[in-house]
Amino acid sequence: MKIANITLDKPATGELLRLSGYIVAGFFAAGCCLEGRAPLAAGLIAACKPGRNAMAALLGGVAGSFAFLSFGPALRCCGILILIYAVLSAFRDTKWFRQGWFRPFTAAGAALSVELAYALQMGLDSASLLRMGASTALSGVLCHYCALVLRETSIPRRKAAREADGLRQRLKLSAEALKSLGEAFAPPQPKKEENPAVIFDRAAEVVCRGCALRELCWNKEYVSTFNTFNDATPIMLERGRAEASDFASHFSARCIHFPQLLSAINTEVTALLLRRQYRRQLAKERERSRGQYAQLGELVAQAMAAPEAPAATGRELCHEVALGSAPKDGQRVCGDSMNWFRVGGMLYLILSDGMGSGREARRESQMTLRLLEQFLQAGIAPEPALRTLNAALNLRSDEQGSFTTIDLLAADLTTKQASLYKYGAAPTYIKRKGTVRRLAGTSLPAGLQEANAEPQAIQFPLEENTFLLMISDGVADAGDDRWVQDLLAGWQGEDPNVLTSLVLQEAYQRRQGDDDRSALCLYLPTDRRGKREV
Repeated sequence: MKIANITLDKPATGELLRLSGYIVAGFFAAGCCLEGRAPLAAGLIAACKPGRNAMAALLGGVAGSFAFLSFGPALRCCGILILIYAVLSAFRDTKWFRQGWFRPFTAAGAALSVELAYALQMGLDSASLLRMGASTALSGVLCHYCALVLRETSIPRRKAAREADGLRQRLKLSAEALKSLGEAFAPPQPKKEENPAVIFDRAAEVVCRGCALRELCWNKEYVSTFNTFNDATPIMLERGRAEASDFASHFSARCIHFPQLLSAINTEVTALLLRRQYRRQLAKERERSRGQYAQLGELVAQAMAAPEAPAATGRELCHEVALGSAPKDGQRVCGDSMNWFRVGGMLYLILSDGMGSGREARRESQMTLRLLEQFLQAGIAPEPALRTLNAALNLRSDEQGSFTTIDLLAADLTTKQASLYKYGAAPTYIKRKGTVRRLAGTSLPAGLQEANAEPQAIQFPLEENTFLLMISDGVADAGDDRWVQDLLAGWQGEDPNVLTSLVLQEAYQRRQGDDDRSALCLYLPTDRRGKREV
């Protein structure tokens, strides 16, 4: 757009026109006066959000006040407008500003304050009180209607929809970018191990270059020299250094620089082994980074899709949950952490056992529990959540040498299906109709498991009148848990709290508190038209 040979871009032109509109609106609003008062201008200023719009309307209102009113009423009107602008600017970042009543109340309050000050100075009478009340009420009411006009309520909905679509698109592109970045870490094809012959080539280049027997060793007796080096290679690489006994006696006796050659060979052996170690470590880190970026992309995609997942309908299973723990003898805090929570129709039970006992173990288990809970509550499915958490703990384990177990139950109370995930956790037991089923996993604890390992799920249906018991290895481990199965088989009660306490007491009697012990029990009672959560 050109005006007087000056090019104006569209955003700047639109902003200029918009601010000009607010100035004109403020100017003519001040002209809509009532007995020397301008409640419309007060309502307009209060309806504008603090910033350029409100400042433009204020400038127009001040100019209109002096244009349409005499000097005294103009000063009074300007005082009201400036007071409104100052109050809204001061409170724009507070929770009060977001309340629907705040701006009309500010317009009415400013009008009342200034009008009352003038009325007290000039003297109060019934006519002045009536005019003051009318101006105050009109300022608040007109602010409400000006806000409706300025906001144009149909536009924000369309804008919100566009913003939501834009956010989904950005999330989708971010997820794809993260996955592509992960794929970029994958090598195009596996590289072959470096040929060990480079050891002897480089050592001979240093030692044999100026040797008087060079022609004999590397031309006339080349085959013998090659075989000598070839025979010495396996044991030399296995040991990590070369020794004189690795070489044939006829070669070592003939070589006039054998000590120097042996030293040069050891230098090259060390360099070769370091290069191999570096390449293996680089490949490992590349694979780890590739898995992490892929998992992050999957997490973003899951987070984007989670709100769109249709909610399941149907009758939910009733459930009661009880948990209990006790620290190892001599410790004040238990190193185990556990919790349960709902996300829609899903019920999650988590038990994490930190390495060792005491505060450090509890810190590790609580961190694991908190991160996993945040993932699940954000709508992330258990599999990608566990993969991402395991990858993070894998890095942490490299630095601190610590790890934690994870025992996660994901129970859909509507479809009556459950999945059990175990990273190094103790067995879980299900009692149904007098029969006890033992569920055990084979995965290592989180932090020791491979970073890109897929979580293994044990799936089973949920039924009424069922107990499910999760324990830490301080209660019983996979090699000594027969007593837990017998205790459950003989259990005739219906209170999961009593069962949890009984398991912890029996574990202490058997093991004398040699480790932290925790138990988490889920009971699915017969439907009693309600549920009790403990």
